[in-house]
Amino acid sequence: MRLHHLLSRLAPLVVPALLLQPGFVSAKEIVLATWGGTWGTAIAEQAIAPFEKATGIKVKVISGVSLANMQMVAAQRGSPKIDLIMSTAQDAVTAYGDGLLAPLDPKEVPNVATLPESGIRRDAAGAPMFAGMWMYPYGIAYRSDKLKTDIKCWKDLWQPGLKNEVGVSSPKYMNGYFLLMANKMAGGTEADVTPGLNLIKTMGPNLVAVIDDSATQQRLLAQGEVWAVPMLSSAAYKLIDEGVPAKFAIPCEGAPAGLDVISLVKNAPNAADAKKFIDFYISPTTIAAVTEQLKITPVNRQAKITPEHAKYTVSEQDFKKLVNFSERAITEDRAKWQDLWDREIAPMTRR
Repeated sequence: MRLHHLLSRLAPLVVPALLLQPGFVSAKEIVLATWGGTWGTAIAEQAIAPFEKATGIKVKVISGVSLANMQMVAAQRGSPKIDLIMSTAQDAVTAYGDGLLAPLDPKEVPNVATLPESGIRRDAAGAPMFAGMWMYPYGIAYRSDKLKTDIKCWKDLWQPGLKNEVGVSSPKYMNGYFLLMANKMAGGTEADVTPGLNLIKTMGPNLVAVIDDSATQQRLLAQGEVWAVPMLSSAAYKLIDEGVPAKFAIPCEGAPAGLDVISLVKNAPNAADAKKFIDFYISPTTIAAVTEQLKITPVNRQAKITPEHAKYTVSEQDFKKLVNFSERAITEDRAKWQDLWDREIAPMTRR
């Protein structure tokens, strides 16, 4: 009896003490590292809140940029506190190679099977390393009031009618996609971008500016200082929404696309519940709601797109034209590409 009374008196003290232990997380709580701001708001409203209501599992959010969050996961390698992380595909591929992320089993995360191959990357054993959430195509925005004909292909940037009117981006911006696309057109590979550099040199007097941020791209296009510029779809559609007479094209040769993904941290403390969240999140219904609020293209092609959302996403036909370049090559070689660009292309521009 005395032992019973002693345990009864200690219990209220023991439980709070356990809760205060470093690293203690309720079995019904998972920790997600993702972006803040507009992105975090959409994820919280359209995915986290419905998931918590449906499952009773709480989602604790750590906000930060992709690389910083991944560095946090690396710092916790020996004792992970984070269950899930949203990041760029480049950061995820690197982290997976470093042993920080766990593969996804479609049997445990069934909605992985609803994703196209362009929305996942596989390891040497064929297992999905992560699940794609959305893509942001990198095509061409152009002033439809300045040009007599629509731009339909990358090669159109070389046409004589665009003398002193084309702005492009160096490898430091958007993963070097402009160089990589030119290189693909010229028959090169990520291992050798010389063909692409040589092709860009033939742009000659058309090339007026190197623009390495979306805000400057938007400003110069709006002011008519450039008539055509490779640009992210989201930035182009924002410009069009603001009333600039412009169009956005997925070129006939194809277009690269940035990919953001959700990954399971290796040895995640709440892996089972974390997998439930991944499956819920990438489902057609949830990802449609998130991407509609963000005005971007969902990876899951089964997502139901409303007419309003469709204005900001690529068509099924254009989606099939999106191309992938090696994330590992981009991570490892982009600095070298930039050095070549600075020596061979930058001197060609007037600004």
